[in-house]
Amino acid sequence: MKTILLFTLVILAVAISGCQDKKKVRNTNTQKEAVKVETKAVLIKDTIQVTETKTVTKTTVVKEAPEYLLVGGCFRIKDNADRMYDKLHKEGYANAIIMPYSRDLYMVAYEGYKTEKEAIAAVRKIHKIPGKEETWIYQIK
Repeated sequence: MKTILLFTLVILAVAISGCQDKKKVRNTNTQKEAVKVETKAVLIKDTIQVTETKTVTKTTVVKEAPEYLLVGGCFRIKDNADRMYDKLHKEGYANAIIMPYSRDLYMVAYEGYKTEKEAIAAVRKIHKIPGKEETWIYQIK
C-alpha cells in the first residue's frame, strides 16, 4: 500500500515539474518575439545590380451569377440527365449544366440569365424550336 502511494506521489511530482518547464518555454518564446531586429543597408560603390521586372496584366471576364435558368428537364435518374446534357451540348448549348434540384432530382439547364426579361426572351425563342416547347424558367433563390 505504501509503495502504491509513494509511486503515485512520484508520478504527480514529475507531472507538475513538467508543467512548470512548459511555462518557462512559453515565456522565452514571448521574449523572443518582443526583440526588435534592426537591419542596415550596405552600399557597394563598384557593383551595380540591375533587376528588371515585367508586369503582365491579364484581364479576365467574370460573369455574374445567373438568377434565372432555362430548364429543359428534371430527372430522377442521373443517366437520363446525362443524356439530355450531352444532347444539348451536341446541339450547340455549350453552357448547359446539370445541377441537383432536390435530394433525388437532377435539373438540366440550357443557360443562365441575370434578369427575368432576358430569360423570358430566351425561353420564347427556344419554344419556337420543335421538341423544346416544355422548356421552363427556374428562378434561383
